[in-house]
This record gives sequence, C-alpha cells and structure tokens, in this order.
Amino acid sequence: MPVHICRLKLAVVEDDLDVRRAMGRLLRSHGHEVQAFESAEAYLAGHCEPDCAILDIELPGLSGLELEQRMRQDGSRVPVVFVSAHDDLVSRTRAIQPEAQFLRKPLDEAGLLTAIAHATGG
Repeated sequence: MPVHICRLKLAVVEDDLDVRRAMGRLLRSHGHEVQAFESAEAYLAGHCEPDCAILDIELPGLSGLELEQRMRQDGSRVPVVFVSAHDDLVSRTRAIQPEAQFLRKPLDEAGLLTAIAHATGG
C-alpha cells in the first residue's frame, strides 16, 4: 500500500553522491522539496531548518549522530531519520532523540516514506 504524506521540506545529509542523488530524486518524485548536503558541516553551514532531516550515521567529519546532538544543543526540534549501511545496536541506541527513526541501507521506497511520515507525525 502506498504511503501518502504531505509536501515536506527535507534535508538529506549523505556523503555518497549516488545515494544522495537517488534519495533526492525519490523524495522529489513524491512532491517534497529536498536540500542535499554532502556532510554534517555543510548542513550546519547551510542554516537549513527542514521539516525532517535524513542523516547518514557514518559521515566523514561529524557523524550523523554527532550532527543530531549538535542540532539538539542548538535548540532544533527537527525530526530525524537515521540511515546506515550498518545495523548495529550501538548506532541505534546512541541516537539522542528517542523517537528518531533508523533505516538500514539499501533503502526501500516505502520504508523511507513511512519513516519520514512517522518522524513528522504524518
């Protein structure tokens, strides 16, 4: 069954260019506005305030987990969907935001859309 969510402003923070482009295309095809960033530092420099942030956990420099922690310290309440090629308990439990969603790569369309809908209350 397809997942329908309203138009959202989404930030994708992913260091792999092909994955970043694929996620952007997928999310745009569902009517969302997408800003893509190659690193946590680029996201922070972009002063982005999306409806939801999709963060790769294993980024060069600041990790996705460290980025989320920085976001919370700065007062951001942006919901987060974590993605990782590694599905381990340590990564899942280190998430600062208890309600953060966690997906394992490779991502499937329905899983990603469902996680975004759940994170945003949609």
